[in-house]
Amino acid sequence: MTIHQPRIGRARMVGRFVWHYVEMVLAMSLGMLLLGLLWGAVLPEVTRLDVSTLIMAADMCAGMAVWMRVRRHGWPAIAEMSLAMVAPFLVLLVPYWFGVLPGHLVTSIGHVLMFVFMALAMLRRRAEYTHHPVGIRPAWVRRAAVVLVALSVPATVSAVNTVGKFRDQYTTRSDAVSVQPVSKAGGHDPAKPTVALLVSESGANVADLLGPYEVLAGTGRFNTYVVSAATRLAPLTGGLDLVPDLTFDELARLLGDRRDSLDAVVIPALQPSEPAERDSINVWLRRQSAAGALTVSVCAGARTLADSGLLDGRPATSHWLRLSGLREDFGKVNWVAGQRYVDDGNVITAAGVLSGIDGGLRIIERLIDENTAREAARRVHWRHYTPGGSAQIPVSGLEPSDVVAVLNASYQPGPTTIGVQVTEGVGELELASAFISYTEQSTIGRTVALGDGPVRSRHGLTFVPRSTVAAAAGDLDRLLVPGVDAARRHAGVGAGGLQPEYLHLDQEFAFDPVLRDIARTYDVQTARFAAKTLEYPILDVKLTGDAWPWLATIIPLLLALLGAGAAIASGMVFRRLRARSREPEPSRGTGKKPAMI
Repeated sequence: MTIHQPRIGRARMVGRFVWHYVEMVLAMSLGMLLLGLLWGAVLPEVTRLDVSTLIMAADMCAGMAVWMRVRRHGWPAIAEMSLAMVAPFLVLLVPYWFGVLPGHLVTSIGHVLMFVFMALAMLRRRAEYTHHPVGIRPAWVRRAAVVLVALSVPATVSAVNTVGKFRDQYTTRSDAVSVQPVSKAGGHDPAKPTVALLVSESGANVADLLGPYEVLAGTGRFNTYVVSAATRLAPLTGGLDLVPDLTFDELARLLGDRRDSLDAVVIPALQPSEPAERDSINVWLRRQSAAGALTVSVCAGARTLADSGLLDGRPATSHWLRLSGLREDFGKVNWVAGQRYVDDGNVITAAGVLSGIDGGLRIIERLIDENTAREAARRVHWRHYTPGGSAQIPVSGLEPSDVVAVLNASYQPGPTTIGVQVTEGVGELELASAFISYTEQSTIGRTVALGDGPVRSRHGLTFVPRSTVAAAAGDLDRLLVPGVDAARRHAGVGAGGLQPEYLHLDQEFAFDPVLRDIARTYDVQTARFAAKTLEYPILDVKLTGDAWPWLATIIPLLLALLGAGAAIASGMVFRRLRARSREPEPSRGTGKKPAMI
């Protein structure tokens, strides 16, 4: 007798075909994402488009191949699909190498052709994708479920902790505070160069801003103002609120009344602004540049400067971690790495964070003289000043050891809520070292600015703490007091069992004792990562402490084991209940005794 296989309807065949296609698109996208993260952590930054394109294609092929094996496809089908995915990019790279095809068209056209060729490869084996349902082994499903549950537990903990820490770095204060800055207008000297340092309502990087500010203001030979588009408090990294000296309009009136002009603008890394403020900043920057002002960006402040169009066709640099994104978003700029700063006439761009100190020293060289710059470097104990030109710095990239940032953000068990008491006359770099090193640069925790009212820094900036020591003590793990003068005066005030810890005891660069404290309190690798992201060489800074955040490493493993155990136990209970429900009920007796034979 002949057994006929049931015929599959056309609609069902098309559905299977489309579903297979969608599965492989998802698989290749996941492969590109996961392997891209892996290569970014272990490989140096890839700047050549052809190399990055081929790596991307290989990552997509890997994800697709793994899923096809799970779906029991054979190796010939996998090889054909891999060729269909890679071939468009290989073909398009040939005219790119000859300069005929622009780089952005290689990726855009390549992706379109890849999807078309994938569909053609499937049509060639249409029976495999339509007539024969390719099943997934039940064991694969069970194993995948255990793995997903095991990973979901540490992932959830990581997400909650990480979002909380990063969200707090630039949050605006909830209370309405109106504080006027200490007026500098009376001391404006038209004979001195005038420098404006930009902030925004959404926030600015505290070290990008205060580093150049102290370098310039400490000379006594500049009019230095922190300016913004509006009068609102500007949140700096770690919850330090700054009162801008002037708005754009107030600065224009001041310079007009004194028959003066703006000589330089410093742009730190700014948080994304509302469209209206962003447009106002771009217009103001273009106007100052057109009027002859030297425009200087620090770290990711290069994004703001590039957004204004002032970097088009110019060489520029930024933080090593931001360069790849800047290359993608601003293709007209010649982004370079390995330079402390790039001086291109009326535009200077400094590399990451503490490179802003060299950017400020370069402003002094350009507007005053080299001797004044050398003295300014000595005053802040900056050991890396190179007179007359930019120094070469290492071309950094993500490394496996940099996973400490993820471990700290997700599972740091040490003291993570840190109060920073802001005292009268504190140095600007001393403040910056406390608020940025424990937060953005190491992801250890969050900081809270504490004080009894508005505080004026050493060179005339006005800061507004968010709470008092007494009110916040119950929520704090540590109480830090930055500033050499504060340590000498014992200006710290303890409360709730917390005693003040003075960060700066000797005359040295402000970030050195902070990095030593991070190494001693947390671990050395976290301190090294903080220095790396600060772009600060620490070969002569002795760091002592645990080599690695071992407890933060063990915690996610324990959470994963807990999740896996819960998944396995739940599966066993479910299977036992299902088996019991399938057991036949025992037959009920009739009440009669069995017959005797």
